[in-house]
Amino acid sequence: MRDLRKFRILVFVAAVLWMAALMQILMTRFWINQNAFTQAFARNRITVLKEETRKENQDLRNRAEGNRCVVGELDGKLDSGEREKLVAELFKTLGGGIVLSPTQTLWGDTYVAYGYTIGIKNRKKVNGRAINLNVALSYDEERNRTRVILGTPLINSDF
Repeated sequence: MRDLRKFRILVFVAAVLWMAALMQILMTRFWINQNAFTQAFARNRITVLKEETRKENQDLRNRAEGNRCVVGELDGKLDSGEREKLVAELFKTLGGGIVLSPTQTLWGDTYVAYGYTIGIKNRKKVNGRAINLNVALSYDEERNRTRVILGTPLINSDF
């Protein structure tokens, strides 16, 4: 009798914990779908470029794959440490982290990083790893501005 009561309590506690975990996943997905990209940009002082964002999302390469992008800019040029910190903060704001090391994809003034979050349903496999966050940073010397593109699951257009 006593063992049966303990078992029922354990089952109840396990069910409550599973429901809490499921609710967290669902709420994260809802939050990210509603406003996460612009919030991630705002927290990192990145100005959202609405017209550029519209163009990115209308690009057939992104539309065909169901990708979503947000484009923004920062003043000045970021050094490698600042780039890594910015990408880590963007991914953290979205509840994710870096999957592929950004130092492997560093070309001159262009920096690309890949990440993953449970908050975004769509994903791709890159080098055998699940990816659903993609950030590209590029520096414009003439304007002294760093362009930031955040896409999910990938950015298929030029950056």
